[in-house]
Order: sequence, then C-alpha cells, then structure tokens
Amino acid sequence: MAGDVGILRRKDDNSFRDIKDIVNILMSRGFTSESLDDEGDCYSFYVNKPDYDDDFRWYLDDRSSWAIMYINIIKREHSYCFTVEDSSGKKIDYYRYVYIEGSGDRGFMYLNFLHEYFKLFPEDIFKGEADYLYTKEDIDRIYEKEIWLGNWYDLDPKTL
Repeated sequence: MAGDVGILRRKDDNSFRDIKDIVNILMSRGFTSESLDDEGDCYSFYVNKPDYDDDFRWYLDDRSSWAIMYINIIKREHSYCFTVEDSSGKKIDYYRYVYIEGSGDRGFMYLNFLHEYFKLFPEDIFKGEADYLYTKEDIDRIYEKEIWLGNWYDLDPKTL
C-alpha cells in the first residue's frame, strides 16, 4: 500500500487563506476538482490530473489519475509536528499543513504541483513517503532534471 506525503509549515498558523492559491495552482496546471469538503478542522478535496498535456507529457506516465488532499486549517492540540535542524544547528518545529493521502504512482503529479507551490510558499517543506524532507531548492533541482525516477519522493533528496 502506498504511503502518505505532505507539506509541512514552519509556524502553526494554518488557515484557509492559502487554499485559494493551492486550488489555483492545481487548476492552472489543468487539474480538476470533483469536490471540496469542509470537515471542520480541515478541508479535503479530490483532484484529477489532466487527461493530456502537450507541455508535460509525463503526466501520462502516472498510473493513478487522482489524489486526495487535506489542508489543515485549525491548530489541534496534537498537531503532527516534525522537528528539523537547520544548517546552524537550530531546531525548528514544522507542522502539517497539506496532507496527501496515498502517494503511490503520482510522482510526476506531485513534482509539477510542488514546483509551482514552492514559488508561492518557499519556506514550507515537503515530507516524502520515507520521511525525507525536501526544500524548495530540492524540488527545483529535481524538477529541472531531464531524467528522474517516478518514485523520487521515496528517495533521499541528496542522492537525486
């Protein structure tokens, strides 16, 4: 069974104000949404990838055409937290902001979305399937490669 991936945010001030930007990224890349549900402490929505895209033919290489995303908007008492040590040795807490259920067979979809996402939110971090953390710089580096693995989100970003 495929694992889950997500986006972590430095401060725990998750709010719905960025949902519009996230949906706009998805729609501008040709994704469609079947539903957006308010679940009280998070929004969930299903997205479908484009059927065909001349500029990004590799979308067709993904074997799964949809994903479920949850955007956490309310601080929870037991919010998922991930502590990261920066280059100076300072420990910083990151909190779950976007949770994507079941990452399998969607590597190309995620990379394209994250490349655009990090243009707007460069301080956030992507947590891959094996708990590897990817910064904006990691995503940009992987995105610019001509050849890369479809399961990049399950590999150490230093090796990609």
